[in-house]
Amino acid sequence: MKTQLTLLAAAALLAGCAAPGLSQGPANLAPAAFTQLPAIDARAGNSAATMTAAFVDSAQLQRVVDDVLAHNRDLRAAAARLKQAQALADAAGAQRLPSAGVGANASRQRAANDQGQYNTFNSYGVNATAGWEVDLWGRASATAQAAGYDAQSAALDRDAAQLSLAGTALNLQTQLIGLGHRLKLAQETLVVQNQLLDLVKARVGAGRNTALDQARAEALVAQTAASVPALRNAACLTRLQLDVLRGQPPADCGKADSDPLPAMPEPRLVSLGTLPDPADLLAARPDVKAAATRAQAAASRAQVAWAARWPSIGLSGSIGWSTGRAEDLFKSATRVHSLAAALNWNFLDFGARAAEERAARAGFEGAVAAAEQAQLVALQDAQGSLSTLREAELQAVSQAQAAEATVRARDLAFKRYDAGVTDFYALLSAEQERLAAADALIQVQTQRAAALLAVHKAFAARLTAP
Repeated sequence: MKTQLTLLAAAALLAGCAAPGLSQGPANLAPAAFTQLPAIDARAGNSAATMTAAFVDSAQLQRVVDDVLAHNRDLRAAAARLKQAQALADAAGAQRLPSAGVGANASRQRAANDQGQYNTFNSYGVNATAGWEVDLWGRASATAQAAGYDAQSAALDRDAAQLSLAGTALNLQTQLIGLGHRLKLAQETLVVQNQLLDLVKARVGAGRNTALDQARAEALVAQTAASVPALRNAACLTRLQLDVLRGQPPADCGKADSDPLPAMPEPRLVSLGTLPDPADLLAARPDVKAAATRAQAAASRAQVAWAARWPSIGLSGSIGWSTGRAEDLFKSATRVHSLAAALNWNFLDFGARAAEERAARAGFEGAVAAAEQAQLVALQDAQGSLSTLREAELQAVSQAQAAEATVRARDLAFKRYDAGVTDFYALLSAEQERLAAADALIQVQTQRAAALLAVHKAFAARLTAP
């Protein structure tokens, strides 16, 4: 009884020690509104003030997303880390509860007595034990909380990885489609340019053109032909990256060239007014939420380190039976039991636990800084993607007008050349400008699709139609 009173008095005395006062958690850095929204432009109609909610024909893009989510090895590793964190959280939570166990033993011993005579002794026992550490300072609770936050952040990391990898895969797919259309343009242009070359050769034979005209035509054909291997190789490298993201062995690029060429992704446009404001964006981004959750886990670990500096109280008990004969087990005369309480306090550790607490506090401060940095990066992504979308919309409109004008100029130059009004150099120049403008238009359309995807990725939105 005296021992119990001593333990209670010690607990009452130490209960006045306060938990650690950690600094404030991550601040909310969201501005009131985004400033880089695309503005309506007279040349673009309303398209510059809109964004893609999905793609009109998203079936082939959806297949890419499905393959990535189902087969990507990084996502598989993220899922395994989540399972691991959840199991550790379950284990940490179980440590807050009492533990119990059972045991049994049997032994046979031969030993000499005081007279030097040897006797044989048998011993049998069965016992049940239970123990529980009183969580005076919240150490066990904080340990379980930290493990729970670890599991939450692992789940959010998996969600962030899914969003990032799906966006990357879709961007590669749009790049691959764009390269395919550029390659198709170059090959079709080669046919037209070879026809021009044949026409020049015939006119040189008839004395209507010069050898210089033929050389210029041959140079134009060679320049266009030289772009084909470079485009084919770029498409091959992009396809290899996409295959790896989809969890597939790299494809044979030569065979893949014979696949049907999809159309350029056509966006389905909705009002930019449906975009979340900065505060809602930060609340939706899984990477931002994961960083904030890791700060919570660090705060719990600081609580654990603080609690480790104070005494711990453990309760234990056992009940069992011990006898020299097996048939006497479970008889009341052989029953033994015990109940104990113990206080442990390693008060002299030369500052080791205090240093561990300082380290945990520093870990919390670092996690808070990382969480705020994640907010800034998310806001940068959103602002940057909106600015890129705005400029890509305007560029696409102007480039389409330029491409249309060069087609008219080339057709007019051919008619004038055929009528003998202009020389062959004017026709070749018009053809070069048409090819360059058409190729640039495909690149701008590809960049526009990438900008639309970047907006979705930055705002943690769906990347394809449901």
